Amino acid sequence: MFTDIVGYTALMGHDEEKAFALLKKNRELQKPVIESFNGRFIKELGDGIMASFNTVSDSVYAAIKILEICKQSNDFQLRIGIHLGEVVFENDDVFGDGVNIASRIQAITEPGCIYVSEAVSANVSNKKGITTRFIREERLKNVREPVRIYELLNSEGKMLAERSLQAIDKNSIAILPLINMSNDPEQDYFCDGISEEIMNALGQLSNLRVVARTSAFSFKGKNVDVREIGRALNVNTILEGSVRKSGKRLKIGTQLISSSSGSQLWSNLYDRELEDIFSIQEDIAGSVATAIKGFLTSEEKETIRRPETVVQAYEYFLKGRQLFHDLKLSRALDMFNKAINLDSEYALAYAGLADTQSCLYEWEGASPSVLAEADQNSMKALSLAPNLAESHSSRGYILALGQKYDAAQAQFEEAIRLNSNSYDAYYLFGRSSFARGDLEKSAEMFLKASEVRQEDYQSLILLGQSMRVMGKANVDETLRKGISRARKQLELNPTDVRALSLGSVTLYDLGEKKEAFEWIERALDLDPDNSGTLFNGACLYAKAGYKDKALSMLEHAFARGYGNKAWIEQDPDYDSLRNEPRFKALLEK
Repeated sequence: MFTDIVGYTALMGHDEEKAFALLKKNRELQKPVIESFNGRFIKELGDGIMASFNTVSDSVYAAIKILEICKQSNDFQLRIGIHLGEVVFENDDVFGDGVNIASRIQAITEPGCIYVSEAVSANVSNKKGITTRFIREERLKNVREPVRIYELLNSEGKMLAERSLQAIDKNSIAILPLINMSNDPEQDYFCDGISEEIMNALGQLSNLRVVARTSAFSFKGKNVDVREIGRALNVNTILEGSVRKSGKRLKIGTQLISSSSGSQLWSNLYDRELEDIFSIQEDIAGSVATAIKGFLTSEEKETIRRPETVVQAYEYFLKGRQLFHDLKLSRALDMFNKAINLDSEYALAYAGLADTQSCLYEWEGASPSVLAEADQNSMKALSLAPNLAESHSSRGYILALGQKYDAAQAQFEEAIRLNSNSYDAYYLFGRSSFARGDLEKSAEMFLKASEVRQEDYQSLILLGQSMRVMGKANVDETLRKGISRARKQLELNPTDVRALSLGSVTLYDLGEKKEAFEWIERALDLDPDNSGTLFNGACLYAKAGYKDKALSMLEHAFARGYGNKAWIEQDPDYDSLRNEPRFKALLEK
């Protein structure tokens, strides 16, 4: 049996003292459990532990117990791999192919899970409280033959890790990013963009839950069984495929798969001219929706139709949206403008341009003239495509920044009516409602946003904040879920200053004050001029009573042009500063 601490390497790079403390705690947790199940604690390998057992069932019961205790401590997450094979003991160490296979299995195990080889699965199939399910056949490094991998489940057939907390919707789908089969890696944006366009088209249909982009794209480049993806994302269908773009030719292959059985429900191969991309996308969306829902009305067929344009403008739009997702806003502006220069009637490009300008105004100190331009661009998008959720969401964002909250609410509600899977509409509506002081509505919208994008930490943390101001129960439970998601995000990207800065305020509220200040200092070291970091840092220091530091950070943020004064007026985190002359002067200015 091999165990490993999830995210330990990243932690070691940021906080050696805490990392070593976790090693000690991990050892103290596992050693007595291993020995209580007649096991032998052999040695530590970095942040991993290697152990051997006399029987397969002892190893499995020990692994389950270790995960239970680890979950209760809530300090870190483990992944565990187990294999049954012949080994040789020598000088308090153990050798053999069995050791290598167990180590390789542990390396591919999902966080919070126990993966075992087929030999282990076969030996525990009749043991009380143990069941397994097949994951996939895997070729492991330095292992000649492929190994069939199984996941250990509890006696009720449920996963040990809490990755599937909600019931799977009958009509639900995840659109995985289409694989780039072209020779040019730069074409990734094109494949991702087509995937997102199909996602947005299907999102316009009522009674069909479409998983948000961030959640579906978290599986990009990973060799994971579709049944596992279905359970992780709570969907019953998966769309996957590939794209090969060569000159003016385009080949797209797609297949719709049942996530429960792994069987194919529908597939098609398109080999056409590049100019046919819009009809291909529409055909894929229509065929998938029909396969899931049984039929589409003529109105629904019209609903999934996306705006068409010339191919070059479409490519600029896809590049712009990818840059917007990556928060490279100035370059995104350039791409959207290039798309509009080629097609002055392209609604999606105007909506993308408006969103980018609004973000620049709110977070990066753009002048009021930029917001005025965003206002014009959102109106243009709305006039060109009044039936697109993106048009209304963009318009609502701008109206909210201008504190025209009733008008903003109408736009957000229309966006949600058109696309009940729109994370942006829910999230921005929540922020708008909080800024105007409507806490009930803000909590409702942040909750919906967290349900649509189930890996998102921001919506859950802001939900907890709204609940705290209203004096609701279970605030800490909501905040802990939010900080758990933030930790997972930091495992994927340790330099995410948004997760660090927003998470720091949450950690303080949960009483984890030392770590709270460590997170904000890491964020400030990474990007000392980031408006979001300064804004959240000011929250933290104001709550902690460091008024001068909080005020200096707010002054820095406002000097850069932070454009959401209304939020600060409503946020109770600044209550300790309300009577300070510098704070009053700042808001007045």
